[in-house]
Amino acid sequence: MDLKTFQRLLRETKIGKPLPTALYVHETAVKELGSQLLELVEKSRALVEKAGHPLEGANLIKLDRRSLRLAFLSYPGFFDDPHPVLHRSLSLDLGKGTVRATDYSGRKNRPILHRKETMLAPGHERIPEYEALTQAEESEGLYENTKTIGFEENWKQLLQQKGLQYVGHQLLQVEAPDSDDPSPPDEQEGCSTRSVDRWKTALSRTELSRPVKTLLQTGLLTKRTSFFDYGCGLGSDAEGLRELGHQAQGWDPAYAPDEPKKKAQIVNLGFVLNVIEDPAERVETLVGAWSLTEKVLIVTTLIAGQETYTEVERFGDGVLTSLNTFQKHFTQEELQTLIEDTTEMEAVPAGLGMFLVFRNLEDQEGYLAKRSSRVVNWEEINRRLRTLGRKPSKKALYAGNKDLLDGFWAACLGLGRAPVDETEFENYQEVRTLAGSIPKAMDFFLGEPQNQAALHKAMTLRREDVLVYLASGEFKKMRAPLAKLPASLRRDVRTFFGDYPAACDEARDLLFNAGDSDILEEAVGELDFGWIDEAEGHFSFHSNLLDRLPPVLRVYIDCGARLFGNPREADVIKIHLFSQKLTFLHYDDFDGEPFPQLVTRIKIDLRTVFVTVFDHTLLDEHQIVFFKERFVGKEHPGLGRMIGVSKRLRGLGVREADLGPNERNAPSQEAFMAARKRLGLTKTLSPNRSSTRSSTE
Repeated sequence: MDLKTFQRLLRETKIGKPLPTALYVHETAVKELGSQLLELVEKSRALVEKAGHPLEGANLIKLDRRSLRLAFLSYPGFFDDPHPVLHRSLSLDLGKGTVRATDYSGRKNRPILHRKETMLAPGHERIPEYEALTQAEESEGLYENTKTIGFEENWKQLLQQKGLQYVGHQLLQVEAPDSDDPSPPDEQEGCSTRSVDRWKTALSRTELSRPVKTLLQTGLLTKRTSFFDYGCGLGSDAEGLRELGHQAQGWDPAYAPDEPKKKAQIVNLGFVLNVIEDPAERVETLVGAWSLTEKVLIVTTLIAGQETYTEVERFGDGVLTSLNTFQKHFTQEELQTLIEDTTEMEAVPAGLGMFLVFRNLEDQEGYLAKRSSRVVNWEEINRRLRTLGRKPSKKALYAGNKDLLDGFWAACLGLGRAPVDETEFENYQEVRTLAGSIPKAMDFFLGEPQNQAALHKAMTLRREDVLVYLASGEFKKMRAPLAKLPASLRRDVRTFFGDYPAACDEARDLLFNAGDSDILEEAVGELDFGWIDEAEGHFSFHSNLLDRLPPVLRVYIDCGARLFGNPREADVIKIHLFSQKLTFLHYDDFDGEPFPQLVTRIKIDLRTVFVTVFDHTLLDEHQIVFFKERFVGKEHPGLGRMIGVSKRLRGLGVREADLGPNERNAPSQEAFMAARKRLGLTKTLSPNRSSTRSSTE
């Protein structure tokens, strides 16, 4: 079934609870869906169970209106609880058959259901009872603001404010708490509460924060886009951006409470959710930031594995620090599902603990396509290709308009084809007028064989970039319709593949190859860089060599990036050739330190779509890396120093083979430093002159 047919069938369906983003149907009503949707649901059940996920307890089906996806949801208290709580979700991407399992049972603020009567089969005996409850709730004004009521804690707080409670499926008024009693509700019930000093978490920054740097590096934030910092703290980001000429403003409940909350193309919610101790308030904060977002919301939090506190106490679903501040360290999956459940939009990983939420699919696909593209220094190539055709008239025209025409040629090389309008080259009309047409402008350069070769190379690279983007998109979700792709990307598809179906077929083949260990092993064997651990089946390389990988390996890594974020932030990337896993390794000053310490290890399981973060700084003994030259390319500026250090290391009797598979026999940082000091050696393993003089004396 294609997406258009799927969406048409959902529009025509008369049963279930219809929402703008999805249709919810109880298991009692599935047979009323119609033959085509029913067949699709049954085949989906089989796929999920084949993937090793039992569907026992799943009693609600969610059919996504925007893509070919559905989810089997478990609400154990559907019939007994007036607003049952979600315990488990099994989401299936029908484009690829990928299953994503999410366990909500241990979370503090889970999604809940309303209007249960709409989800049941027509004529079900409980419908009148549920309808009566819904009418009572409507009359009490409980549905006046539906943005946050879909969460357990938010709903409880609303009922408490209204002085309402349930007896079975009846809504009853209860005596409101004494307004003169200053103690919070939980304390009245005998539960200990504690005031948290959130304002102490605000940092005085001397540079832009990590999420803002990400926005600038990816090109999402420019001087033409407005920026609003929701929960700006001391306001360092907004102030710094204004100094750089950006349109930036912010609001903060403690430091800038009187500043207006303004809509902006880009809204930043940076390290705010993790300092809020109330799970219901986190949802309200997310809703508030999303309501101001016109183009993209960036959400960043602390992540599990980054805990560095020496003195804390458990508090709610987080910890209280010695400064009496609250911190919650989310898992990557927990943060993603919170964002998606709240905004009802896809959250795109941009880094560890960082997600982007786009209003428009076109902007999202443009971002992903750009991230899949290689970085090519065409300016350097251009400098070597200044010669033109032999006609004196062309040489004279070029000499008088050198900067304009060189800029045009650089745009051609960047696109792998001629630009078609001002969005692809700012001075498009000026070049067109000067040369008479764009093809004639191309002729200024294509008269020379080396320029033809450069354009052919650019076309090849750009075609591969588009293919990698499409293939990794197939991994995470059903591909976007052609109409939802950015205009420039649609032109690439037509130019390099002829049409969209042909491009997607080729991309699907590439994705299939990326799951074949034999093909991966063969691709790795043809590379002249990186290190293979044959015993473990790992291939490791420095992240600055990403662009030199063949498409099949780039797709493998880009699939991981769809789950985690930007692989270029890592120092070393490890491909697990036979287990469909991927590891990003972050070191403390990889290039500067001769034996850098491992700080963070992020392991991504592409089969289960699961990300695990390990903070190695918290261990008693710390791991360091030896023989760094194994991972870098021949052009690396520090290669000579690395080779020299490793030569001295071998002189001490340490060989690569001694480290063992996965370097499990390598000495810890503490043991290595102790041995180095005993031998009187510097960090680079050279004799320590001061130690030598002392021993001589």
